[in-house]
This record gives sequence, C-alpha cells and structure tokens, in this order.
Amino acid sequence: MSRSSSRPNRSLWSQTGPTPRLLFGAFAIAAIGLLGLTPREFFGFSIAWPYAALWGAVGWGRVGLSVRPMILLIIFGLVQDVTFHAPIGCFVILNLLAYGASAAIADMFDVMNEPLIAILSPILLFSGAFLLLWLMASTLEDHAVRVLPLVASLMTTGLVYAVLNKVFDLGRLPGESVGQAS
Repeated sequence: MSRSSSRPNRSLWSQTGPTPRLLFGAFAIAAIGLLGLTPREFFGFSIAWPYAALWGAVGWGRVGLSVRPMILLIIFGLVQDVTFHAPIGCFVILNLLAYGASAAIADMFDVMNEPLIAILSPILLFSGAFLLLWLMASTLEDHAVRVLPLVASLMTTGLVYAVLNKVFDLGRLPGESVGQAS
C-alpha cells in the first residue's frame, strides 16, 4: 500500500506547512483589523469588535516560541497602538505577553489532546490579556476606564476564536521540533 493512500482523509490544511499557515493567519488578522476601521454600528447598536491580534498570540503560541510569529505580533501591536491612539508599545507588550503565556501553557500541558486544557487555556489567556489592557488603559487615563466595552470585546474575541482557532494552528505539536511530521 502506498504512503499517500494510507491517509486519504487528510485535508489540504493538514498538509500545509507552518509558513503558509502563519501567513494565512496573519492575513485573517489583518482583514479583521481593517474591517474594524469601518463604522461598527448595526441599526444604531455599537458592535463589539474583536482584538484579532490576540487570536494569533494565543493560537501561534500553542506550538512554542518562534521569531516569525513574534515579528508579526510586534507589527500588529504597532498598528493597534496607532489605530487606538495608545502609547507606542502598549499593544506590542500585550500581544507578546499573551504569546509567551500561551507558549508556556503549551509547554506545561498537552493543549492539543486535553479538551479541558484546550478550552480553558484560551479563556484564561484572553481574560488575562483584557485585564492587562484594562490596567494599562486605566493607568494611562489616570482613572478606571469603563469595563463593559472591554468585556464585550473579550466575549467577541473569545467566541470568534472558538470558531476560527484552526486558522491559527501552525501544524506542530508542543515540543515537536521544526521539520518533524505532525
């Protein structure tokens, strides 16, 4: 039996390497970010927009630390700083901390095969990132900023990530070295 016929149900995405997956995830983040620059009202109601760069930070961190995702997260963070009129570096720090925490959780636990960890780790990572965002915003504003808009964005970020999390899977298991088959 040939090697290719032993895996007939493998999708194109499962055969794609880490670089195209990283680029596709970066494109998704950029597209959602650009759409977020448009008016976000629907019949007079303001829509809570997700912080898409955190999807990359949480998803890409599941395979461990790597320079290319960090560079993309720095670029996205700088764009967020400019877009949100934040001091340069705020969102860079937030993205990299979420990425590092995601990599640390993936290093400690098997996030791919443990359903409870696979669900709880993004919840904890997004909650921690939004807590840090609120703390930074409150410190910079010299008063506690409103929590409700951040909670709404946290919920949107988490719900969309629950649907799109495979887009940010770079195709390697935690602890697996580069070049090994997944």
